[in-house]
Amino acid sequence: MTTLQKRRIVFSIPILLLLCVVVYGLLPEHGMGSRDLGCDQQRGRAQEICRRLAREMQWTWMGHAVISPGWRVTFESVTRTYCAERVGPEDVQALQNLRRTTKDWRAESGADFLIRLVQNRDGGENITSIFNPANPSFILKGGCPPKSPSER
Repeated sequence: MTTLQKRRIVFSIPILLLLCVVVYGLLPEHGMGSRDLGCDQQRGRAQEICRRLAREMQWTWMGHAVISPGWRVTFESVTRTYCAERVGPEDVQALQNLRRTTKDWRAESGADFLIRLVQNRDGGENITSIFNPANPSFILKGGCPPKSPSER
C-alpha cells in the first residue's frame, strides 16, 4: 500500500463518520416514524378522538429548532380533528383522560390543544394565544367547513 493510498483512507474515515452522523440525524426519533398513538388503550370518546388525531397528524421535518422528522399533531391537525369530531364541552372529561393516561406525548399534546380550544371559545386565554378567538391567528378563524353530504 502506497503512502497516497494510506492518506486517502485516513482522510476518508472522518468524512464517512460525518456522513453517518448526518444520516442518523435525519432519521425519525423512536416512535415519530409511526402514526400509532396507542389509541387502543383508550376507551369510548377518548379513543375516537385519539384515532382522529392519529389520522390527522402531519409529517414535519422540524422540531424545537432542530431537524427532527416525524409525524406530529399540528395546529392544523387539531383544527381538523376538532371540526370532524365536533369536539365540545361534553368531551372535556374524555380529553382529560386521554391527556392523563396516554403514553405518547403527541396524543397528550393534541388532547391539551383540544381542551384549550373548547374551554377558551369565549376568549378566556390571553389575546396572544392562538386559542383565543380575538387573536388574528386563531386556529379556528375560518370556522369549520360544512360537512359534505356523504358525512351527514
